[in-house]
Amino acid sequence: MLEQIKSIKFKKQFAYFALAMLILSIIYILISVYITTLAYKTIINLPEISPKDYGLQYEEIEFQSSDNTELTLRGWWIPNKSKNTIIYLHGIDSNRAGHTSEQTIPPGLEVLSDMHSMGYSIFTFDLRGHGESDTAKVGLGIKEIADIKGAINYLESTKNVEKIALYGISYGAVLAILAGNSDEKIKGIFIDSPYNMITDLITGEIPRRTPIPGFIAGLLSQGIVWSSILLEGINLDEIRPYESIKVLSYPVLMVHCKDDKRIPIYHSDQINEHAPIDTLYHKFENCDGHGKAYESNKTYYLGFAKTYFNRIFQ
Repeated sequence: MLEQIKSIKFKKQFAYFALAMLILSIIYILISVYITTLAYKTIINLPEISPKDYGLQYEEIEFQSSDNTELTLRGWWIPNKSKNTIIYLHGIDSNRAGHTSEQTIPPGLEVLSDMHSMGYSIFTFDLRGHGESDTAKVGLGIKEIADIKGAINYLESTKNVEKIALYGISYGAVLAILAGNSDEKIKGIFIDSPYNMITDLITGEIPRRTPIPGFIAGLLSQGIVWSSILLEGINLDEIRPYESIKVLSYPVLMVHCKDDKRIPIYHSDQINEHAPIDTLYHKFENCDGHGKAYESNKTYYLGFAKTYFNRIFQ
């Protein structure tokens, strides 16, 4: 009789344990799906300034992404005497002008104006789902390569550009790496504060966008990978900037702030380990924020940029 009671008690305990595990698994899956859904959405911030505010002549441009003729992207063409052109790739939730909210990266038109003064033409546009471009889910680097190709196709067919450099910040920096080998006219990339592992970035963003605390967010990485494959057909584990940078045939210019908490500098350290020979990697001190290298020391930042652009455009 005693043995029967123990057996029944054990079965009940096992049933409670199994039920608890099932409930936890369901909660894990639901939160992972929720976070993944958020990751593919953007907060749309429209450009608040234009090149006119910096005394620059410009042209409003519309073109199509190379993978979808119904997806219209919008930007500004800022011509110069040189046909060598810098294409600016903004950060997540930002836009062609550089939005100045807490969650986005500010340099935008200010630094582009400085680069224009170096003699280069500038093309800056809103990525899909951002700014004034058509609404669409972000592709976390996979689909945006088609946006960059669409921009290059437009410039080649209408502006007779010669050589191209991609200049990206944060999310845009990773896009520059992924697209750096997509067209023979691309001769260099200047990347500011890139991330190396996108799951680290997403889990880091969770506490900023949701009530979920950071220690829980860190447990969701694999669930987010599975949810992304299931919902969007995109395997986040295949987005590997450190692998993409290996195949580039030219040196890269990379900068990152040592005190960057949003995307810690170890991301750039990892990317730099696989970067092409003669890559230039500069670490900025006392930036007080993500993507603030330009603001922390404009002289050094622009000096590095000028030296690099002169080198790749020669």
